This record gives sequence, C-alpha cells and structure tokens, in this order.
Amino acid sequence: MKILRLTTLLDFGGQEKQYLSFTEKPKLLNHQYIFAAIGFGGNAENVLRDRGFPVYVLNRNFSIRNLSNIFFLYQFIRKVKPDVVHTAAAEANFHGILAAKLAGVKTIIGEEIGIPNHSSIARKIFSAVYRLTNKVICVSQSVKSHLVQTGEINKDKGVVVYNPVSFSEIYCRKTADTFMMVYVGRLEKVKNVDTLLRAFSKIQNIGVELTIVGDGRERVHLESLANELNILKRVSFKGFQKAPANFIALADLFVLPSYSEGFGIAAVEAMFQKVPVLCSNVGGIPEFVKENENGWLFNPNDIDELASKLESIILKTPEERKRIGEKGYTDVIDQFTVEKYIKNLENIYSEIHG
Repeated sequence: MKILRLTTLLDFGGQEKQYLSFTEKPKLLNHQYIFAAIGFGGNAENVLRDRGFPVYVLNRNFSIRNLSNIFFLYQFIRKVKPDVVHTAAAEANFHGILAAKLAGVKTIIGEEIGIPNHSSIARKIFSAVYRLTNKVICVSQSVKSHLVQTGEINKDKGVVVYNPVSFSEIYCRKTADTFMMVYVGRLEKVKNVDTLLRAFSKIQNIGVELTIVGDGRERVHLESLANELNILKRVSFKGFQKAPANFIALADLFVLPSYSEGFGIAAVEAMFQKVPVLCSNVGGIPEFVKENENGWLFNPNDIDELASKLESIILKTPEERKRIGEKGYTDVIDQFTVEKYIKNLENIYSEIHG
C-alpha cells in the first residue's frame, strides 16, 4: 500500500516526533510511506528526507479558513495517488480529509493529536468532516472520550493508538552539586511555562536550577518574565535542540506544566531516562503517570500547588527520587515502543483497506 501521512507542519513538535520515531527503523515498515505538510517544514522534513522517504512541503497558508487548500490538496492527492490518506493535526484533518474524499480515496484516516477546544460550531464542522473517515485515531483514551462526549465522533469511529517513543539510546546520567529541573517542549501559551517560572521563583534554594529546552512564540515573553522575577541567573533557555535527551539525562526532575496534552510524549521520554516526572493532571498524562508511584501530578492552574510540589520533591532523598524514576522506566519501557506502534497502526491500515 502507498500511504500518505499528511500533517500541518514538519518542523518540530509532538507530531513531528511521532513521525521521526515511526521511521527510525524503516525495515519494520511494510508499506510505502509519503510525508507531506500543508505549511512549512524544517527539522523533521530534513530527517525524513535523510532517511529516504518522499517528503512534500507545500508552504501554504494552513489556516482552516483558507479553503483554497482543499482544492490544492485535491490536486496533490490525485498526483500522488495514495491508497490511504492519514491526516493529523486540526488543519490537516480539515483540509486533508475533504480533499481526499473529493479525490476518491477509499481509505481515509484522521488523527486527533490533542484535546481540541472547539466552539459549538467547530464541533459540528469536525463532526461532519470526521464522518467522511473510516477511523479517527486518538493518541490517548482521554482524547477519544473528549471527542465522543462533544459529539465529534461516535464511539466506534475512534481508536486509541498511543504515540511511539524512541528508546534507541539511554544517555549517561551526570551528578552535580545543583538540583536540576528540566522542561522540554514548545514555548507556546498552552504549554504553561509561565506558571512554571512563577512557581520556580517561589523556591528560595539557590542550589536549584531550571533548564528550558525548546522554542516558540512565547520565548521572548518568558525570558522577560524570568528577568522580572529575578531568577534569570538560575534559569537557562537553550532553544531548540536536536537531542533534548541530552538535557533530560542531566535532570533530577522533569516538569511538564501544560494546560492541555493529548499524550505528553516528552514526559515518557524522561521516564525512559529514569528521570522522575512532575506533570499537569490533564489529558492523556494520568493514563501513564500515577501520583507518588511513578511520578507526580498537579493542577496547572495552581501556581502555589506547583511550587509546593517542587519544594517537596527537592526535599526528598536521592533514593526516593530514584525509586520513582525507576518505576516510571519499568512502566513505559514496553508500553510505548516503536515496534508496538507500527504493528498497531499497520493493522488498522490492513483491516480497513483490505
């Protein structure tokens, strides 16, 4: 089968990480895969090309309101002639599903990569769009439950397939005199790094540092906020990094403060490194992070609770934190493998397409 995997962007982010993990062992793949982005490319585009996959970056204005994307993608799909079109991310789902249907593609799969905050009108629109698909993949049970509850899909339409996490290398842990917290992810409002900085500012222990790995539209604001809070000397902004696991391996604690997470792939990556995690109690995260068993959870809207949790974890003994980190590792090592993801996904393609 020839399968077109269409998304909005091919730069960096959770969806791009999924693609990179999916393709890291090409010999495991049983079909021909083509990757395309409606908008711009970048890091993921380059890696996929280096691995020998056909990649198309269309450089379109990917806004859902830009309805001309539907006809443009219709022409593109007619040219590529895929057996299966598998879209992911809101804009790609909207434009790509409609274009695939118009192009006569028999097998159309959408993928919801987060928990959408749709208006009542948007829910009706996506409900109509998703009716054109054979299945809608959800990256967690929480995402599926939300879509069913809002009426965007029925229960039988949705199927949960957890994201794969690349476990190809474990980085060496290093010890230091300071207690190091690390955040890895996009610097966007939904990631709630603002709250993390404000909670961090309440910690008076000067032997505690915070490393922020990632880039995005909020970076200038966050650097300014760190300066205002007088913590800039203890906070390090590293920008986008091709190997964020290098920084995770240095951490005594990984923090994920997002307001919304469909899955939370960065937290799983930290758990694989045996680094204890503190995550917001949202979306798919509680499906694999259990309070005081293999990590800790907090309300992302409560700065004081986050600060209290941080203080409490800092005061724990290294042995206590090590126990949590090792339990996290044993809980994720077999659950989110690339092999399992490929098997689950290709089974869906085969069952639908025949």
